[in-house]
Amino acid sequence: MRSLSLALALLVGVVVAVGAAEWEAQIEELLRSDESAREEIIERVIDAGPDWKEVTEYIADRRYPAFPDAGVPVLRTTVCADTVERPWVLVVPESYDSSKPTPLLMVLHGGVGRATLIEDPLEYVSDNELVDMAAEMGWIAVLPFGQAGATWWDDVGMANIRNLMRTAKTELNVDDDRVWMIGFSDGASAGFAHAMVAPNDYAAFVALNGHIGVGSLDGYLPTVAPNTVNTPMYVTTTFDDGLYPSARMRPTIEMAMRAGADILYRELPGEHDSDDVAGDLPAIARFLERHPRDPFPSTITWETVSGEFGACRWFAIDRVTPGKAAKWHRDHNVAMIDDRITVGFYPNWDFEGRGILVDGLSDGESAARSMGLKSGDLIVEADGAPVDSLAALDSWKEGIERGDEFALTVMRDGERRTLSGRFPEAANFFVFKREAPSARVDVRFLGNQVDVRSSRLGAFRVLVHPDMFRLDENIVVGVNGQTVHDAIVRPDLSFMLRNFAENRDRSTLYVAELSVELD
Repeated sequence: MRSLSLALALLVGVVVAVGAAEWEAQIEELLRSDESAREEIIERVIDAGPDWKEVTEYIADRRYPAFPDAGVPVLRTTVCADTVERPWVLVVPESYDSSKPTPLLMVLHGGVGRATLIEDPLEYVSDNELVDMAAEMGWIAVLPFGQAGATWWDDVGMANIRNLMRTAKTELNVDDDRVWMIGFSDGASAGFAHAMVAPNDYAAFVALNGHIGVGSLDGYLPTVAPNTVNTPMYVTTTFDDGLYPSARMRPTIEMAMRAGADILYRELPGEHDSDDVAGDLPAIARFLERHPRDPFPSTITWETVSGEFGACRWFAIDRVTPGKAAKWHRDHNVAMIDDRITVGFYPNWDFEGRGILVDGLSDGESAARSMGLKSGDLIVEADGAPVDSLAALDSWKEGIERGDEFALTVMRDGERRTLSGRFPEAANFFVFKREAPSARVDVRFLGNQVDVRSSRLGAFRVLVHPDMFRLDENIVVGVNGQTVHDAIVRPDLSFMLRNFAENRDRSTLYVAELSVELD
């Protein structure tokens, strides 16, 4: 009998081991699958019968293979949401140890509105001080490459950034709580935008010579200053920047700080040149090291016009209701005057001949569009004066005022043409567009109690993690002093797997969601 019992025990052990191996393999398949196959794979995991705690432990302790090209920039391509294949570069530090979580730096380039992609991504990376900083610190660096139609603030470009983050987290042992975004110029403007509409992946943002309003003005994103409360930012401007000088940008930073922004702001000597802020990189590295992400902050402030950008950390606004905003719900915005002398085109930085080769036109109305300037035009004169470089064009602009008429001579298809234009008059504008009413919440959790102060809030979700709440006790949710939920919230393995497949975030492995519809 004893030998029979032993045999049965061994058989049971084999069955359990096979069952465990089966659902673990299914989770690995889940991470490699596209969205269309996820639900079927999740059902197979659930049918295998693992406890949610087992799955949590497996994901938390997931093993990663060694990375064969550590220390060498790796050029890859990805098919974006618009079906266009675009390059990206992954740089894994020589010190990478697949058994240890490693910080990750998302690096965004400037000039993202140009018509064409950066011609040689590997050359761009080889001469990039931000990548050098990441390597020195032992961080992983991910570099997407964008262009008009796939900018850092449109649907295609933002989805690309998110997809590359998910790819890195699937292949590499990324420290989910030490993921940062950094960029110069348009890359910096992206940092502001993501802080205000999509901060969940990031512990901090670094914006070097950008503009807080670009995501709204060019990308039509529903950006609002109070959302910068949730994620620290390191921001620089330079005094003589031809696009975003310190004197012009300071009021926008002051506005954000009045809204509660957590910003370390630095004004530096220099122009619109990454070399002029490179001296701050050691301080930036220290700033990022000091700011890991708190995955479960006890307080959240969030404002949105729709559920598309309704999520911040463990709270999500799902529906906005029309009507009058609460008295405390005020709009933070600032008016600026646009008196810059800009023609409105992107130069081809790789062109080495005389003149300025037009790579594309800036978004929106501009002198370039009204005069008929086209991509591929070679600018050789401005008002009859020779233009052999961008410096020559800048010198010409010093004698121009808004409202002045001007002429550019270009070479187009081998022919010399003169195009006439006029700079628009100086005009006032708000840095954030306002096209729809927003809902705002100030939320906190203490023990198993969640308190929500809300304005125009119609529906919301609370994401539940065992590090936040006791799952054997009721979770109580109050909105503006009225209890709207008082019950046990049980772990939901299906939700947990779906959420993990979407976010690849082991640190915020939520086990359930609590949904509330308000009257």
